Amino acid sequence: MYTDCWGETMLIGFVVAVFVAAYLLIIFSKFRRSVIAFSAGLILAFAKVFSDFSFERVGELIDFNTIGLLIGMMIIVGVLRSSGFFHYASVRVIRFSRGRIRLLIALILLTIGLFSALLDNVTTIILFAPILFFIADITRKSPVQMTFAAIIAANIGGAATLIGDPPNILIGSASGLGFIDFLLAVGPIAMLMLLFIVIFMDLRVFRHFTDKSFRSSDIPSMDPSKAILSKKELKVSLAVFIIVLVGFAFHGVLGYEPSLIALAGAAAALFLTGKGFSDIASDVEWDTLLFFVGLFLLSSALHVVGVSDVLSSALSAVAVHQTLFFILLLWITAVLSAFIGAVPTVAVLIPIMRTLTASHGIPIDIWWAISIGACFGGSATITGSAANMVGIGLMEKHMGTSVTYYQYLKFSLLPTLLVLLMGTLYISLRFAL
Repeated sequence: MYTDCWGETMLIGFVVAVFVAAYLLIIFSKFRRSVIAFSAGLILAFAKVFSDFSFERVGELIDFNTIGLLIGMMIIVGVLRSSGFFHYASVRVIRFSRGRIRLLIALILLTIGLFSALLDNVTTIILFAPILFFIADITRKSPVQMTFAAIIAANIGGAATLIGDPPNILIGSASGLGFIDFLLAVGPIAMLMLLFIVIFMDLRVFRHFTDKSFRSSDIPSMDPSKAILSKKELKVSLAVFIIVLVGFAFHGVLGYEPSLIALAGAAAALFLTGKGFSDIASDVEWDTLLFFVGLFLLSSALHVVGVSDVLSSALSAVAVHQTLFFILLLWITAVLSAFIGAVPTVAVLIPIMRTLTASHGIPIDIWWAISIGACFGGSATITGSAANMVGIGLMEKHMGTSVTYYQYLKFSLLPTLLVLLMGTLYISLRFAL
């Protein structure tokens, strides 16, 4: 499958070298991850690692089902945001708390977790970060702990569905598992862990906030009637969003890929609200899309030169006990996700898992261990997931100061370990029965 211009050993060495260099730069350099991954993918293409590479065959290397799903959901969420829906939801949560700051933080964390399941964790953090900063300002508290807690809640909530966290989107596209599959398999443990984290944060982190309160009725911007910018756009975009979620639930019966459903929903939302692609372009996270393209090329290169097959054979040799093997993979995925990043880790594991399930008799349920490990483990470090980096970046911009790697790790390590242990128990019980 590789070009004759290279010796087999040289080709493998070159691909592995580019792969390692790209990941080291992603972890330690200040360059954008999207630029690094995309550039590394282009280097492999220019080096003719992929035999007879042409744009006609690029679909064999890049998973456009994932790309299409991301673009469609970004557009739908952008239209929904422009209607004022998320501001309205935030206002309702704040007013419901009646100025009780601990209750408000708990409600915000729950809301972030639930919205992350239905949207995605990166978008949810972007939407709710200003609310967190606003709460911190009016209570004269630092936004650091609130933001850290929100990031963890977003990652856990996002694990519940196919569209909630980018690793799940990758897994769904690679495995053929659908929205309902994720909701039934990972949804229960994700929602349970979300509730656990909210209680944990309230008792351990925010218990000293009891002396701070405010009257939400005294804040002009907290009027729900002024939150909705366009009732027509709200009704249309909300209806489209619900229909798309229903489409995800029944995509197997309907015979349509989730990406096609999302793109159709995006087109309908734009058409019915009279918006164009240029109006919503700022809501499309182009860095994320190009980051995925680069990762697909990197993981495809590993598969082309046979590295993925070698790793699959090595892992299958230790798969003597299924449950223990699933737990091992969960923790391997979690550790790699924490230090390399959840999306890069899953992108590399996908061809390995495909080989394990197709050629070594490993059941398809192995994907749930990968999902839990990536989504939960990604909370551990700043570089663990895109939501972490986006949330901390917004907070640093708001505060005008930097947050250190250790500062976040000190906060996140214990809750991350606790939810991973709960995930391990869940996998043990699920597959031991």
